[in-house]
Parts: sequence; structure tokens; C-alpha cells
Amino acid sequence: MKLPSIQHLYQGLLTVVKRFPVQFVFIMIATVCWTYYINIDRYGVGSLQHKYLLNNLTKAILISNLGLTLTLALDLLAEKKAYKHGKKWLIRILAVLGCLVLFFLLNPVDNFTDQLRIALMAFAFHLFVAFSPFMDKGQINGFWQFNKVLFLRFLTAALYSIVLYGGLAIALVAVDGLFNVAIDWKTYMSVFAIIAAGFSPVFFLAGIPTNFEQLEAESSYPKGLKIFTQFVLIPLMTIYLAILLFYEIKIMVSWSLPKGLVSSLIIGYAVFGILSLLLIYPMKDQEGNSWIKLFSRFFYSMLIPLIILLLLAVWKRVEPYGITESRYILILIALWLTCITAYFLFSKRQNIKIIPISLAILTMLAVYGPQSASAISKYSQIARLKKILYSKKVEDLNEKPSVVRYIISKHGLNALQPFTPKNLSNIENVIDSRDDYQYVKDEIKVDSAFSILKISDKDISSSSIEYTFVSTDNQFLTISGFDYLLDINSYENTEKVFNGIKIKIDRTDNKDLIINLGDTAKLAINLTKIFEESVQLAKAKKLKSTKNYNEFLMPANKLIFSKTVKNYQFTYVIGQIRGYKTGSSSQNSWFNIEAHLLIKKL
Repeated sequence: MKLPSIQHLYQGLLTVVKRFPVQFVFIMIATVCWTYYINIDRYGVGSLQHKYLLNNLTKAILISNLGLTLTLALDLLAEKKAYKHGKKWLIRILAVLGCLVLFFLLNPVDNFTDQLRIALMAFAFHLFVAFSPFMDKGQINGFWQFNKVLFLRFLTAALYSIVLYGGLAIALVAVDGLFNVAIDWKTYMSVFAIIAAGFSPVFFLAGIPTNFEQLEAESSYPKGLKIFTQFVLIPLMTIYLAILLFYEIKIMVSWSLPKGLVSSLIIGYAVFGILSLLLIYPMKDQEGNSWIKLFSRFFYSMLIPLIILLLLAVWKRVEPYGITESRYILILIALWLTCITAYFLFSKRQNIKIIPISLAILTMLAVYGPQSASAISKYSQIARLKKILYSKKVEDLNEKPSVVRYIISKHGLNALQPFTPKNLSNIENVIDSRDDYQYVKDEIKVDSAFSILKISDKDISSSSIEYTFVSTDNQFLTISGFDYLLDINSYENTEKVFNGIKIKIDRTDNKDLIINLGDTAKLAINLTKIFEESVQLAKAKKLKSTKNYNEFLMPANKLIFSKTVKNYQFTYVIGQIRGYKTGSSSQNSWFNIEAHLLIKKL
């Protein structure tokens, strides 16, 4: 396969700019913002203005994707309906204004709910592109041929982009190696961004069909697509089906509830099956392909017990733990599969356009409103917290922190307003105004919620809390009287030889450190014990805290360990311990040590 010529690319670019001017602008915005995001110094500046810039660049990239697909779908609809030039531009302007509203309304960098909304809208808008020119009755063949062209064009664009990037990356490596030009990773990533966000969508847009009426009369069917469907998709679907049926038999025999993993397998089976049926749809009326109709009825018949199994798997999680965004989507998929199965089993029309249209409508319903994924999950978790907040049962005490943490992480501190007269919006705004990392602000919100709701330390065995312990001598380590210094990382093993003394540093499975000095002597440091005891001292408020979140000062003499070997004194000095404490068991802790090994000749 050869790459397209420069002339061909130029003509394609002119076609795209003329036919899809707004989409081209969105492509340029996404490309420039992505390239700038890659090359900006994200580590040299820590101000709120700097973070605000990074957040806006991320939003611009995501909203540009939404704008591209939405305006593309609307343009294709306008072309099919033969709208006048003024009406077409009015629709485009309204779509752009809608994207601007989303840009200022959403905060996907720090807000999970907004991330979900953007993902759902992106999925719905892509589906809209698939059926927007064929929303009228009939034209099933034109709808299928149109999406066949889009599918093949997408694969071609992806292949050209991979080959183009591979060639340019090799050229950069050659320049770096032959001319000693320092080409860093940002250059490679910038090239990737330009090709992925710029070249690939423009190349794709240049191949979108213009004559929709001609597609209805098209009867060609790619032989490779038939082979791919018959010998790849359908066998994979059959394997999924066999696994799921055997698992369903096992559930019936053992009379036990299904595992959560079964949901993914059922959805995988449904996706492979529906995709297979869509790909082979035009062949169903051809002579010798009567098996396709039988396969279609068999597929949808087999979906019935699997949908029941899917609903049981979802109910197993929803009944004790309530609805979350992910479970909401599973419920939505299960209901959609139920309706689609009933339609194709009992309807004589067999209109395949119903698949993307119904899925797009349900997806948009999940974005905003009282029926949306965010609203339903928030209502469910708030109700769950009301039920267990004042309970004294052990399981409820252990469950409270995880529910609070989930609500704050997905819906913010303000979502807990029904439980307190304090103005949580003001508290949240003060925390968000801090010039700090987002995860630190999230932890402060959680700690504030625990304090307001009077959830004590003993109730938070399932939460994960970060601690930092700094030696009082950490900033200015006293090395007077010592002759040598060796940096030591607690997470890696090291082996050195010093004046004939073999120094071997091992970290054991339980996170402790053993420093072997020569053949016989060793210095064992129980890091786990040090971290656990430090956490207990911090909880008991026996350590002085710094201005940083959950950071405490430890007396230097508590973090120094010495051993003498062959006229040398080896002193292990811990400067900082930073890690997470989860639950009450020491096995649930993770931490990292910054330390030095000081050596003094006696």
C-alpha cells in the first residue's frame, strides 16, 4: 500500500474546507491545543493560573471532538434535506454556541460527572453521524452502504496515519542519530498529535459520500468484510455464547448469584452479535444465504436468558450497594437489549436503523436531567447514606466512609448538604481555591465531611489516607564527622562494594529493609513498624504538623540506625516517609522512603 500523493492530499484538504468549514476549524483547534498541551511546561509552574490553562486546553480538545461530530451529523442532515445556505449556517452557529456553553459549563478535569457526560455525548454524537442522513422512512440499504463507506474510510485513515507517523518517527530517529540533534519526546508526541488530531480526521472527512440517493441503489459488498464477519466475529461470538451458557447452567445447578464479570461477557456477546448481523445484513436476501435469517433469530433467542443473567448480576450489586454511574449504564444496556431483542423477534419490519437511533436517544437521556446517570446515582447513594449514617452495625460502620468518599469524588462535597446545616458550598469553594494538587483538595473535602458527619477514625477502615512524615533534620542533614554518603531508595535493591566491604540492600516482601554489611553483619530496619507507629502518633496528635496536607515532623533520633563493621560506622538516616494507610492491618499500607547511608571511618 502506498501513501496518498501530495496533490491528492491537497485536493482532499480543499474539499474538506469547502464542504465542512466548521468541522475543519474544530480540527485545527484540537490539533493546536493538543500540541500546545504537550509542549507546555507542566512542572515548572504550580500557580492556579497555570492549572487553569491546562484545564482549558483539555476542555478545548474534548469539546472540539464533540463539536466536530455534532456539526458533522447536522451538516449531513442538512445536505440530505437540501437546506438552503442560510439555514445550514444557522444550524451550524447554534451547534457552535451549544459547544461554547458546554465549554464554560463543564469541568471534566476535576469532575467525574462531567467526564461521564462528555463520554456519553461523544458516543451519542458519533451514532448521530451514522444515521443523520437517513432519518426518513425506508432507505435501509442506503443507510447500510453509507456506514460501510464510513467504516472502511475510518480504517483507511487509521492505517495511513499509522504508516505516516511511523515513517516520520523513523526519520526523526535518523536525524537524532546521524546529526546529534537532541529530539526529545515532546517532538514525537507533537507529530503524533498533528497526525491523529489533524491529518486523520481531515482524511476521513474527505471520503464521506456526497450522493446519498445513489447509495440506496448500491449493491456492492466487500468480500473481505464477509470473510471477517463469518470467520472472525461470528466464531468469537460463538465462544462467548458457549462460555456464558455453561456458566448459566452452573448457576442453576449451584443456585448461586452470578459474578460481576459475567456482565462484561454478556455485553461482549451482544456487541459482537449485533455487529455481525449489521455487517452481513445486505446478504440476507441473496440466494444461498438463508442461514443469515436463522442465525439472526438464534442470536436474539439466545440473548433472552443472557439478559436475565445480566439483570441478576446487576441486581446483585445494586441491591446492597445502590446505583452508581457504571451500574446505571449496565441497567440502561440491559433494558436496551431487552427492547431490541423483542423488536427483532416479533417485528416483521426488521429496520436496522432502530439500533443506532434508539441507542443514541437513551444515551442522551443519561446525560442531563432527573433521569440521568449522575442524578440517579447521586439520589441512590444519598439514600444509602441516610440508611446507614446513624447505624451502629459493624458492616455499616465500615461502609459509611466508602459511601461518603464516593459521593464526594463523583458529586462533590455539596452533595452532602442534606445531612448538615453548615454551608457546604462555601466550604467546598474555599478548598477548591487552594493552590494545591486536586487529590490533596479531595482528601481535605473527605476529612471535612468525616468531621462534619462525625465519622470517627475507627469508622474509616476501608478508606485510604495519605501521610507524610519528615525528619526534623530532613532539610539540612548533618553530615559533619562522616566521610561518605549513599542515597538509598526503599523500593529497590542495591549492591555496592565499599573498601572491600560488600553492601547489599534488600527490601523484603513485608516492606522492611535489610542492609547486609560484609558477610556476617547486617542492619535490619523495620520500616513497616516505623510507618505504622508514626500513623498512630499522628492520629493521637502527638506529632507537630506542617503547613502541607497530612504532613508531620518526626524527631530525627527516631529515624537513625547505626552499625559498626571493620572500623567503619554505617548510619542509616531516614529523611522522609510518604505513603497511604488503608484499614487497620499493616498489610494494607504502602509507603516510600527517602534515606541516606552515612559512612564514617573510626
